Amino acid sequence: MYHPTRLLTFGFAIIILMMIALSYMGFQSINGGDSQLNRQVNVQLQKINLINELSTIIQNRTRFMQSMLLRDKTFIESESWPNFSRMSGAYAATRARLEPMLAARERDVMRAIDDLDKDISDLNRQVSVLFLNGSRDEASKVLLSEVLPKTAPLLAHLSELTQMQRMDVEKALLLENQDAQASRQRITLFSIIAVLISLTVTFIAIWYGRKLSRQLQDMNSYLEQKIYERTEFLLDTQKELLEDNNELTRMALTDNLTGLSNRTHMNQILHKEFSRYERHNQRFGIIMLDIDKFKLINDKYGHDAGDKVLKKLATTIASAIRSSDFVARWGGEEFLICCTTIEEEDLLPIAETIRQLVAKTPFDHNAPVTASLGCAAIVKGESISELIKRADVALYEAKNNGRNQSMVSEFTDISLAY
Repeated sequence: MYHPTRLLTFGFAIIILMMIALSYMGFQSINGGDSQLNRQVNVQLQKINLINELSTIIQNRTRFMQSMLLRDKTFIESESWPNFSRMSGAYAATRARLEPMLAARERDVMRAIDDLDKDISDLNRQVSVLFLNGSRDEASKVLLSEVLPKTAPLLAHLSELTQMQRMDVEKALLLENQDAQASRQRITLFSIIAVLISLTVTFIAIWYGRKLSRQLQDMNSYLEQKIYERTEFLLDTQKELLEDNNELTRMALTDNLTGLSNRTHMNQILHKEFSRYERHNQRFGIIMLDIDKFKLINDKYGHDAGDKVLKKLATTIASAIRSSDFVARWGGEEFLICCTTIEEEDLLPIAETIRQLVAKTPFDHNAPVTASLGCAAIVKGESISELIKRADVALYEAKNNGRNQSMVSEFTDISLAY
């Protein structure tokens, strides 16, 4: 790697690292400060809520004592005393929740509140005893002269605690503002440094980029030319391979002499039709054709004449069958025709048409040529080899009966028949 390239790489790496550090510092400053501030503010707000609950409980308790002495309509002894007890329990529970949150200076205030509350609680019990004993005036005197004067400083102390919490919140916000200001200054400094480095690296990148651009253009033109030449060569090679493959496939499935399908291809067709028959019950049949006395043609007129007979018969048979049927040279002078989607009774007319057409076809050696045909249609439980064997038996039956005729093989096994 050239020195300018290394410089560019290192420069961009430094910029990326500084940006990551800058983002991380900013995130930590904001997120950490906000999290700590939120915790402090939440604690202060919880303390304020608890102090307000204590104030509310004390005020309700005082109103209760007043309503009791005034025999207010809302005072019912059987119902109100349990409420008073619940207020005392609520005060104790709230006080217990507040205790762990208090700071050292707040605990001194809280001790004064506890002392006053204890005195007030004792006086409330004294007032309750006097009231229940019928000394209403004496109870009122204690309430007015001792309970209420002590309740006011108690509430004042609670208000003082609330004020402390508010001051703590303001102090936390002030400190957070100072930290945020310091973080902004640090972020600004890092931003200026990052911008300076970015400008420097950008200048170097522009200068070096122009130099590389010319080199890359020349290299790109060279590579494009090489790729084009290589692609053309590969396309030509692929085309030749495809043509060779198609030719090999055709040769593997075609009889060289007649141009018809060969025995291998016909076996594939028969298996395909057999699978369709098993799945959809579409019956098919075959016709086995053998040229009568073909050996005499070869012996008398030569093998060239025999080959011409085979070629012409191949063309004749192919023109006589249906478009959905297939014909193949099965071997020697034998041809096999696969008739798709057909019943047994329709095989013989097709075979007879082919037989008559063969007998009428003129050949170069000016001698008539005939053929014998054996037909068989597939039945349930029968294999392809068994089907071919039945057609072959029918063919030899036609030859034994005098040749130049068509025979149909009937499947006689009742247990396998339709």
